[in-house]
Amino acid sequence: MEKGTTSQGIQAASSRCKVLKQGSFRSTITPRGTTRFGRHQARGRSRARRGFTSGGRRSKSGRRKRSVALRQEPAMVLQRLLLGSARQAILGSAEVAFWGLKSIKGSYHNFCTAECKDVTYTELKSLLKSKKIMLIDVRETWEILEYGKIPGSVNIPLDDVGKALQMSPKDFKEKYNEVKPSQSDSLVFSCLAGVRSKKALNTAVSLGFNSAQHYAGGWKEWATYEFSEKKQGN
Repeated sequence: MEKGTTSQGIQAASSRCKVLKQGSFRSTITPRGTTRFGRHQARGRSRARRGFTSGGRRSKSGRRKRSVALRQEPAMVLQRLLLGSARQAILGSAEVAFWGLKSIKGSYHNFCTAECKDVTYTELKSLLKSKKIMLIDVRETWEILEYGKIPGSVNIPLDDVGKALQMSPKDFKEKYNEVKPSQSDSLVFSCLAGVRSKKALNTAVSLGFNSAQHYAGGWKEWATYEFSEKKQGN
């Protein structure tokens, strides 16, 4: 009776080992009642989720996922760098804009001064009669000799305007035979058709001559009106 029972127990244990056998691992009973096969099986499921086969190598799907991840990683790094650079550029631009407000204000003032201080033919004639302005013709000397000039004007070529306005009163008097204007005096610049005189106006304003003005019509307009008036007078 005892022998039969023993043989039955051995057969049951043998069949149980066969059932629990998995790959190269053989299950054995641990003191806590769990099997090493159970632990290996759980670990295998975890590795399978990460793309490993039972042999320890990555499966094709795992290798594909890993390859995609490796390809995406530089892109993610580049994206972070670009975002950081963009953020830094925005902050830098904001800082430049904030600290450059005074400069922008000054440039805007100069722009308005240059754009808004044009004088007409009639206004220029009235100003010349009042003798409260200095009319500076910025054409070249040969142009004045060949075509003529507005009466009462002083010839200072455009390239010399900046230097002339920074001369000492003595040097200015010696070179141009006129009293050097101060920054509070009224200046009017003229040329052939208003292009060079506008540049001279901008130069004068940048040097602090805020009362400077600009005759946009230039010698062409002046000569046309003068000829017409003389013709009508005859």
